[in-house]
Amino acid sequence: MRMGRGAQALEQLGGIPLHRADVRINGQPGKLAVYGFDIAPATLAPDLRKALPLPELTGAGDTMATHIADGQATTLLLLPGAGPRSSLAILIEQTDAAHRKSQAAPAEWPGGLAYPDATLTFSAENEQTRTTLAIATTLDAPPVAASRMDAVLTSAGWSRMPPLAATSSLTLYARGKQICAFSAMPPENRDGKTRITVLQRLGATP
Repeated sequence: MRMGRGAQALEQLGGIPLHRADVRINGQPGKLAVYGFDIAPATLAPDLRKALPLPELTGAGDTMATHIADGQATTLLLLPGAGPRSSLAILIEQTDAAHRKSQAAPAEWPGGLAYPDATLTFSAENEQTRTTLAIATTLDAPPVAASRMDAVLTSAGWSRMPPLAATSSLTLYARGKQICAFSAMPPENRDGKTRITVLQRLGATP
């Protein structure tokens, strides 16, 4: 699977490729890549803003921005990593037409891990590797959201990975060889809603 200039920019900034897949985003085709950085989001964001470019990217917690140029849409979700000075970047590339259609289409919770009383805004799924990504908003504060999602996951047979505490920044779970990551971050704007992100890989990485 070939990614575009966004993936090249992330690798040039020191991003470590963790996963790549062709996906359906709210039913529309796209490509998804996940990168790990040994840099805190606040430090990494200015370089990402210039490289992609994504002027809306803040690096303050969990942030998402989209840039459209030359018929291509590049979306980046920047999350705090599991460590205090690390980040997780989720890159999504689509054609402009597919991006516009995915924005208009209703999102559906993938993987059977719906967060109670949340508004789902974005979902992506790769049927071959069973990799899913869901982004939603909730009125719950981040610590409450982390606790509620922890209950959803543990009741479905998932176990927290070290560090074992369920935190709002980034908590990793495992179920056999399956992996799930959950993040709940404070609101970026005046709507007062917490953004939650659920990324899970249920199949083998290609």
